[in-house]
Amino acid sequence: MLLLLLLPLVVACSPRGAGQAPASPSPAPTASMTGGPNLQAAAVGVCSAIAALPDAAAAERTFTNDAHEALHALAAAAGLDRSVSARLLESMEQVEADFETGSPGKLSDDLGALHAAAGEALAGMGQAVPTCQ
Repeated sequence: MLLLLLLPLVVACSPRGAGQAPASPSPAPTASMTGGPNLQAAAVGVCSAIAALPDAAAAERTFTNDAHEALHALAAAAGLDRSVSARLLESMEQVEADFETGSPGKLSDDLGALHAAAGEALAGMGQAVPTCQ
């Protein structure tokens, strides 16, 4: 695993062969190139974590893989009211604390509250709020 993490660094630092032209870097995609972040992915990811319950380990994996980054993007979205962003981040912190302490009973309620906070943020951005099934 460590080798996989270090490989790009080694390749980037290695000297180029004589006569080889340096490769031109491709630009990183920007929000304008990709149509912007999918803010609804935050709420959808939380729904997926809820659906993984009562298996707390599966819910945590799903939360980490599907919701975590999207929730941060939603909280940082331009135009989102700061108080709504703060409530979203506080709710997210509570869910993360539940995962750390192993509170499965509280986890379900806190994931529900996180979905509601994500919904409030999405509504504040004028976007539809995905419902959990």
